[in-house]
Amino acid sequence: MIIKNIPFINDRKEKQPSCQGPPTVMMVLKFFSIDIPYSKLYEKIKYKKGKWFFETYIVELLFSFGISCKYYSDMQIRKIENSKKEFKKVSNLEFNEKNKKKIDIPRYDSGIVFVLNNKLFEKRKIDINFLIEQLKKRKLVIATINRNKLTGNKGYKGHFILIKGFDNKNIICNDCYLGENIKIPINKF
Repeated sequence: MIIKNIPFINDRKEKQPSCQGPPTVMMVLKFFSIDIPYSKLYEKIKYKKGKWFFETYIVELLFSFGISCKYYSDMQIRKIENSKKEFKKVSNLEFNEKNKKKIDIPRYDSGIVFVLNNKLFEKRKIDINFLIEQLKKRKLVIATINRNKLTGNKGYKGHFILIKGFDNKNIICNDCYLGENIKIPINKF
């Protein structure tokens, strides 16, 4: 089962510096016939290039266009403010001046507040059955994955993909960096 007619954006061509968040969002917007340039996307999402990109930014943007969306995570989300503990939970980095520059903390916190206030977050276990259930309902799924796990590298590199289908053995996604209709074995996902 695959959701058809999802535009593919090759980020190697677009060269937008990111973890593939903005170009992944662009595929969803184009699917809903919303065509805006990257400059407008960055402005609307209040994202600063070079900073980390978060799921709440996606939910806030899609909601602003009237697109039904929800953020699911198996962890409760909270504002960072100036909490060393929350910063570490969000980033897995030590709370110091160098690392604080990687995250726009006020923007991150405003995204958390928006998603929580609009009841667009649900804490729940996300497994393959849940993803397949969403796809059967013809819902597009943007997921954050560890790209290093897929490419055989060590460590963690956050990376957004657009899941658009599945077969007996694979999840099928558009990955702005790796390509269109990429198959990820379900047992690796």
